[in-house]
Amino acid sequence: MRILLVNKYAHVTGGADRLCLALAGALRELGHEVALLSTASGRNVEDSGAFIALSVTHQTRAALGPPRATAVFGRALWNRSASRAMRALLRDFRPDVVHTHKLYPQLSVAPVLVARRAGVPVVQTLHDYEFMAANPLDARGARLDRREARPSYRALNDATFLVRRHVHAPAVDRWIAVSDYVANTYAQRGIQSTVIANFADVEPADPTPLFDRHGIVFLGTLSVEKGAQDVLRLAEAVPEHSVVVAGRGPLEALVTREAERLANLDFRGHLEPPAATELVRSALAIVVPSRWEEPGALVALEAMAVGTPVVAYRRGGLSEYVSRSGAGLVVEADTTALTAAVRRLLDDQDLWRTSAAAGLQSSRTMFSKESHTNAVLAEYERACASR
Repeated sequence: MRILLVNKYAHVTGGADRLCLALAGALRELGHEVALLSTASGRNVEDSGAFIALSVTHQTRAALGPPRATAVFGRALWNRSASRAMRALLRDFRPDVVHTHKLYPQLSVAPVLVARRAGVPVVQTLHDYEFMAANPLDARGARLDRREARPSYRALNDATFLVRRHVHAPAVDRWIAVSDYVANTYAQRGIQSTVIANFADVEPADPTPLFDRHGIVFLGTLSVEKGAQDVLRLAEAVPEHSVVVAGRGPLEALVTREAERLANLDFRGHLEPPAATELVRSALAIVVPSRWEEPGALVALEAMAVGTPVVAYRRGGLSEYVSRSGAGLVVEADTTALTAAVRRLLDDQDLWRTSAAAGLQSSRTMFSKESHTNAVLAEYERACASR
């Protein structure tokens, strides 16, 4: 089968990118031809397909002047370069199916509509709530973005939501949700999807023994939504344990200051995937205190694959991943509960070993690369059969 994956980045900036790129590799391993439509960057790890100029990133967006911001706004609604690139790929690569991931604001709806008009089936993975809410993090489904503090960001989210919901969504043949929570939430808004859990592109291996490990790890975006402030309070509450924070984001300055104040808090900054995996592999536990309805955090799955127990908040699909696998503890979104769960896990060696073993087993079964890829291929077949 010839499969065209569409994602705004061909390098890792977040979980959706990581999953899309890992899926490309998994599909090729099974003998399928895969190409990407994405944006150009020196950091890209894919070179098969078409890569258009990158007009804006999350980091550069806030610094745009009015003329440039207007141009970016227009391309977010319809990117002519993405449209031309899709037409060329349909002509030269001739995909059997188009699988879209995250497109906005860089690629716009253009690739989806061009594929639809050409009669090529479109499969869309729901990585967040962007097809039911103006703000992709909003599981309540508000049509206007009230979460984002920056006016220009809110305006772009509001405008592209109309396109996402009323132009992009009707052009999709099959929907994939990364968790039951996401599927059920979208079903209430009229979008029916097949649940296919995420997988970690980390080869499951026998875990590092308990007594060769040290510290508690947080790995991810340093933001309120990801619970970065909760991790700082955790570090303050457990001075007997080292707490390692790795990542970047809007709360980076706060984390830096707290690392200077707290002797047990170690801020590592951004880590590339190999170094991040080794950090998690050597940790006693990883905390994932997301304060939004996390659809299906890859960091939890990556921890399971190296036998590191997870402590997470009961939010979204994340709690499904942890509770169903038995890979750790799930608690209410509260720093006191988080601290108590971490202490319980680290004080009970039997619980720790049971959690580590259960997570590793789950990474080989329900969250495996093989199970995910086979389920996605079945969705491709259903999409093709519906045409």
